[in-house]
Amino acid sequence: MGLFTNDKKGCPICGNGTPRLFPTKVEGLPLCKECAAKINMEQGMLKNLTINELWDHLDYRKANSETFATFTDNETHGMGNFVLHMDTDKQLFYIADGQASNPALFKFDELVSFNLMEDGRTVIQCNKDGYTDGKSSIEEYKLPPLKPLVKPGVRPVAAAADNGNKAPEQEEKPKAPDKPIDSLKLNVTLNNPYWKSKVYNVSLPSVESEEALREWVNDYRNTFAAAMDTCEAMAGIMGVKTGKQALTAIKEKAEAIQAVQNAEAAKLEAEQKAKEAAAAEKAGKQADELQAIEMLKKWKELLDMGAITEEEFAAKKAELLG
Repeated sequence: MGLFTNDKKGCPICGNGTPRLFPTKVEGLPLCKECAAKINMEQGMLKNLTINELWDHLDYRKANSETFATFTDNETHGMGNFVLHMDTDKQLFYIADGQASNPALFKFDELVSFNLMEDGRTVIQCNKDGYTDGKSSIEEYKLPPLKPLVKPGVRPVAAAADNGNKAPEQEEKPKAPDKPIDSLKLNVTLNNPYWKSKVYNVSLPSVESEEALREWVNDYRNTFAAAMDTCEAMAGIMGVKTGKQALTAIKEKAEAIQAVQNAEAAKLEAEQKAKEAAAAEKAGKQADELQAIEMLKKWKELLDMGAITEEEFAAKKAELLG
């Protein structure tokens, strides 16, 4: 019997020993660490789970693992410490923090809604009715002016009493400034057997100094831009167009219409040029024919005058009339 393992209370799934301290329980029965690690569902669902339902869930997780083995990561969108992975062919996605061995996969049509919150304020929201977005508070944030660098970290201690001596100096660590933004999180609502909602808290580092604050603000702007890109991709999963996507679609449609109009105009122009060329060629032929007739008349007059022979006239006639 192990010090931290209770071999007398076997796992109802595999029969192995279970932890003595804080085991995961289903119907009051403790699970071994290996079986408990396979569970991937909301905590609230786990509390009301039966052993039979646990077996169903483990079968579900096994199928999830097999599907994940064939998952094609053909589109990804980063969001701080989280990454949205998409298999657009299989219509599957998951959001992971780092490398996940068997993350919970969700079908595209299981995504119901989501919203991006900054310090408790909804900035982006998407559901079947549409997509709305706003601006980050960081856009209105004003960086404080840097303090003058005069003996940083040193301040005088109160003067010594009645002895006239100069007060000694004592080092003091500068106070770190507050973060402009404390939290950024993505709330996702799902229609999945084991997940109805998931919350992804984006990791925001602390600010160590006023000098580092400027870099922090720039990094946060990049993080928020990546979060917006991720939200737009998730809206695409739901088949909902964002304002940006709608403008892009309008632009693409306008460009397509313009391309068709340009092609039609080019075709009409080519046809017109062809007609003009044909008319010019016809006019040229008619002019040549008229000129040939006039020349033939002159040669006939010469024949009538006896200036040329019948043979010479016939040869010239054949030359002029082709």
